[in-house]
Amino acid sequence: MREDNQDQRLFEQEGSQGTGGELISRRKLLGGIGAVGAVTAGAWLLGSLGGNLPTVRAMEDRSSEELADCCKMVTIAQLRALTSPEIDHVYYVKDREQEGPFYYDNTDTTSADNTGIILVSTSGARFRRIFDGPAHVKWFGAKGDGTTDDTAAIQLAIDSYSHLYFSPSSYRITDYVFLQDNSRIEGTRASKIFMSTNPDGVNLISAKDKVNVTIDNLWIEGVYGVGNPFPVRGVMEGQGVTLAVYGCRNVVITNCYFTYNGLGSGNVYVSKCKDVVVTNNYLEKSMNGICFDNWYGEDDTPGGTHVENVTVANNVLSDMGGRAIACDLDEAPARNSNIAIVGNTIRGAAYAAIAVNARGVSVVGNIVDGKRDGGITTVGGQQSLPTYYGFLSNFDCEYIHIADNVFKEMFMNGVKILNGSNVSIVNNTFDFAVNYLNQNNNQVLDLNEPNNQMICLEWDTNAYIAPYTIRIEGNTIVNDRNPTGVEPIAELIYLKDTTNSEEKASASFIHVTNNQIRSKKISTAIQYTKSLAQDWGTGKLYITGNTIYSPVKSGTAITAMRLDELHIEGNKINGIAIAIETGMGGLTNFNGNVIRNYNTAYFFYVANLLNEIDQLIVQDTIIGNPGEGSYVFTGTVNNPYIVASSNGVGMKFIDVNVDQIKGTYYPANLVVEGSDSPPTAGKWAVGDRITIQNVTAGGYSGYICTTLGTPGTWKQYGAILA
Repeated sequence: MREDNQDQRLFEQEGSQGTGGELISRRKLLGGIGAVGAVTAGAWLLGSLGGNLPTVRAMEDRSSEELADCCKMVTIAQLRALTSPEIDHVYYVKDREQEGPFYYDNTDTTSADNTGIILVSTSGARFRRIFDGPAHVKWFGAKGDGTTDDTAAIQLAIDSYSHLYFSPSSYRITDYVFLQDNSRIEGTRASKIFMSTNPDGVNLISAKDKVNVTIDNLWIEGVYGVGNPFPVRGVMEGQGVTLAVYGCRNVVITNCYFTYNGLGSGNVYVSKCKDVVVTNNYLEKSMNGICFDNWYGEDDTPGGTHVENVTVANNVLSDMGGRAIACDLDEAPARNSNIAIVGNTIRGAAYAAIAVNARGVSVVGNIVDGKRDGGITTVGGQQSLPTYYGFLSNFDCEYIHIADNVFKEMFMNGVKILNGSNVSIVNNTFDFAVNYLNQNNNQVLDLNEPNNQMICLEWDTNAYIAPYTIRIEGNTIVNDRNPTGVEPIAELIYLKDTTNSEEKASASFIHVTNNQIRSKKISTAIQYTKSLAQDWGTGKLYITGNTIYSPVKSGTAITAMRLDELHIEGNKINGIAIAIETGMGGLTNFNGNVIRNYNTAYFFYVANLLNEIDQLIVQDTIIGNPGEGSYVFTGTVNNPYIVASSNGVGMKFIDVNVDQIKGTYYPANLVVEGSDSPPTAGKWAVGDRITIQNVTAGGYSGYICTTLGTPGTWKQYGAILA
């Protein structure tokens, strides 16, 4: 409804100058309004309200006298000064940025003048704007010139009409702006709402205890500054964030650009809200990006006692001084529920890319790049180091699904979950950052940090719930940190149960399956450990189908013990000092593992334990180049309840009283690689095989043991055609 520059000059030259406005010609009317549709809509509206306009027909068929009889060109000042309004006229306001048609509503005697859509004359006449779609915020007096304080005009617009449009301009505010029920404010990415200073640390835009709130396609800019690392508990109105929504239902935040937050704790801060969608936004250079918590108000707020039904999707977040996406890390037990974080891209969050404390969490298809590089100016956080945590969860969290994400250039942990229950971590890609740019001196420095864990799940003595089912499957984990200098110790998949509850421990059912792990140097690739206070073997653990490789032959590939059932089956292990390490527990089954380039294939630690391995099964195992350390038993056996392998080849006992070992166990179908002759020593079982290293046409592929003994009877098998 705004005319172009030529039309504006026409108004200035030929427009009305009188108190009531002069009648205008057809040519001026069409040029001024810019479209006959506005007058047609005005004629229809006035007719429907009982006016005396002619019957609506195509404006091209009307004479200039008819048009002039129903339409007048005025300024806002002239309309407010009008003493004798005509019910059957359209008054077209020509004030720049506030243009548009109005009609006199003789039925309204109470509405207040809000400048934008209702004007009140000195005689008390009410004039209503004729328009379709959103109201323009400039109609209400906002200048958008980047200098004028538009706070009052914007608040007036919000209080006057639910659907507002911000044209491409810079709207400066100096205080809170509060949205109302059913508020929808929208614009373009060039529609900027900003603060130049914020000495009181107020929020820029807030919605408090409202329903149906939408913020769409706006640029909202706080003040560049350090920022607070965390919100103040119980405080919302003094957080100094760019957008704060609390106690609300049905909230949509979409297509916006957020930057800086000044003295506050984040860009988007949502507390005790339900049914929230935050999508397709770009956020950068703030303390925290998108935060949800339960700290505002009492339990009777519209949002209830927690955040529920939240979708955070397809946003880009860059250069966060604290957390990029966070959902209440500081409340136990977790009360948030149904949180979906999908398809976001996060670049450089000093503390955590995604931090969620909730029940019912899906984190799917996100890209997290922890590298903090040149050109990034961090607000309030670490200036140089990569992101500490890719995903972090804490306190009684249940039903967490983390799938198809990329976590790259991580400093400390890819995924860390404390006291989580029913967790699946599936088909993700992880790698550690190998260096970083020190922005203080612009030097690139290697990272050799110890005690890094790419996937870490822990249950401590204060755990509220049992871990129940844990599934870690199909992930790719890479650690390329330089093993020289300060040697990095990486426990790449780390599971630790330090609860003192036998009931909780026995309820765990854990699968670590089909993961690909490569590390220059490690402490342990896959580790499961329990508190020494648990003198019982409880829970079930399956470590199956994993591929583990290291080029430096260090550390342990798999270590686990103190379980009802332990299954380590079908894994491929290459280049590790100790392939598999275990000890006290119930059923221990090693089946189908392929172990090459090692110092020790199986290491059984049995020292000073009240109960030992109840049943040990080792079968269908391929061991490349077995030596004396293929099977190692160490420790003083204090009772006769260990069932151990006593295959002569590769057996080594350290401080073990062999007389106290119960029985003799022969691994079934052991396959030994790389020999051109049958064994001449050691105790072998029926079905054990030696593969011939240098096979020839007309020869055989290997030798097989047909009679148990030392070394037993061996026959050639697998004839090869000449």
